[in-house]
Amino acid sequence: MGLIPNEIINAVIDRSDIVAVIGRYVQLKKAGRNFKALCPFHHEKSPSFSVNPDKQIFHCFGCGVGGNVVAFVMRQEHLEFPQAVRLLAEQCGVTIPEDGGEVDSPSRKLRDEIYKINELAAGYFHELLLTSRDKAAEAAREYLKGRGVNLETVRKFQIGFAADEWDGLKKFLNKKGISEQLMEQAGLAIAREKKDGFYDRFRNRIIFPIFDIQSRPVAFGARAMANEEGAKYINSPETPVYTKGRHLFGLNLTKTAVGKMDQAIVVEGYMDMIMPFVHGVENIAASQGTALTVEQIRLIRRYTPNVVMLFDTDPAGQNAIIRSLDLLVEEGMNVRVVTLSAGKDPDSFIRAYGIDDFRRRLEDAQSLFDFKLGWLTAQFGDTTIEGRSKICQQMMATISRTRDEVAKFELTRALSEKFKIPLEVLGKLSDDKTRPQLSLKPAPQTMRLPGSFNRAEEILLALFLSDPQWVGQARETLILEDFSAGFMRDIIRQLWEFSGHEEWSPAAFLAVLNDHPPAQALVSKLLSQDEAWLGDKAVAFKDCVSKLKGKVLKAELEEHKRSGDLESVNRIIKQIKR
Repeated sequence: MGLIPNEIINAVIDRSDIVAVIGRYVQLKKAGRNFKALCPFHHEKSPSFSVNPDKQIFHCFGCGVGGNVVAFVMRQEHLEFPQAVRLLAEQCGVTIPEDGGEVDSPSRKLRDEIYKINELAAGYFHELLLTSRDKAAEAAREYLKGRGVNLETVRKFQIGFAADEWDGLKKFLNKKGISEQLMEQAGLAIAREKKDGFYDRFRNRIIFPIFDIQSRPVAFGARAMANEEGAKYINSPETPVYTKGRHLFGLNLTKTAVGKMDQAIVVEGYMDMIMPFVHGVENIAASQGTALTVEQIRLIRRYTPNVVMLFDTDPAGQNAIIRSLDLLVEEGMNVRVVTLSAGKDPDSFIRAYGIDDFRRRLEDAQSLFDFKLGWLTAQFGDTTIEGRSKICQQMMATISRTRDEVAKFELTRALSEKFKIPLEVLGKLSDDKTRPQLSLKPAPQTMRLPGSFNRAEEILLALFLSDPQWVGQARETLILEDFSAGFMRDIIRQLWEFSGHEEWSPAAFLAVLNDHPPAQALVSKLLSQDEAWLGDKAVAFKDCVSKLKGKVLKAELEEHKRSGDLESVNRIIKQIKR
């Protein structure tokens, strides 16, 4: 994958409205020309997080983090700079060319090789399912046909079949020049324990390729064909390109529909996702049989904050929903829950009752509050003091995570009316010291700025940021060496170099500092302050330049005093007086 050209990065920043992007993650409130919110990067009770739509920047005056829209997405989604740019480019419609210079790190090379191996393996499995005359492959085709999966669906999801052989895939990949060691690293081959050699991980199973959001094959899910001992489903192990819990099956195909409909339906398994999709329910994805993880929730949130949970009605499925609820609320998602008939999953429900009944169930989805209250009541009962206590404690553990203060109050009041318990009593249950903790956010800490610099340098930097014309005046009397070495000098140097560019803007300059968060924090802080603090800019500029030159002259004076150069000492004293 190529490096991203600067003009493309600038185009992505220009087209990405920082208020709209950040608004998908936190609840912003208008405050004059800016927007404020509770900081998503540290715990706080009063909003200190500010978004400036004019300058397209954000800054938290509590913990000190700040930057442009790319910096926010990097921190919020835990992405590297190129990944964040690509995510934003996808959302704002900017095409990123892939013909730039290559990144030749060993880890990147290995990932690219595994993507290639997975693509070859997916093609091999797919072709076997479509063309093999082996009885096992024919049985796989009949099985899928009986489940309502037609040829178009097989091709859309690239469903395949692994032959009942120990080394069918291994031989195929060997012919393509792939070593067994690479196959093992890709999770496709397993080393034999008692003798040398490898064998295929997947055998006599229907194969469901798992794609990342960019439609690259990262792993495989495999369903057993025979009713033999062992797991019905097995998945690829974790590899350099696949981490369990970071991907959603089918989302690469449905992300556009999810964004357009502003809602994501989340189910458990592969067929649970495929069957509704075949019948026209396109805003759907599967968690691959587990409770949702933070990474999966954040992946959904790129396209919508609205989630409908639809897991199996068995205890495992319902428990998975309960485990997911607090994570969803903590991440600011709006959640509803669908319950199907006992013993039915989406796949079997549609085959038994039809797609119209399925859609009606979606429309009648319960609120998170009603679902969890009903589930807890069934677990503990509400006729005893102990049962009501447990219900209220667990309900408040979820309610207290709600970011919307109005919604939090209304939900608490509803619980109060349900059990005739005063609001102040329930409020104590949501106290940070008593409610179960969910450490999704880092502990509060202030962004520390490395090195040292003085107030005059900070004011000059603020002047440069307010209007690049001040840079030209400064360069007539100052040089980079007049600024403190290290941190501040690096910022000034990059600003001086960048200020003459036609694409100058605060957000674009912050992109230059993408690999230096402390520098972004200082720049975003200065940009976020009202320029009135600078007073008369001309006077402030003259004063700061004099102080910097005076500082340099005083350092020279001390040096000449130590060397005994009285002539130079007298000359510098006159300069300082002037």
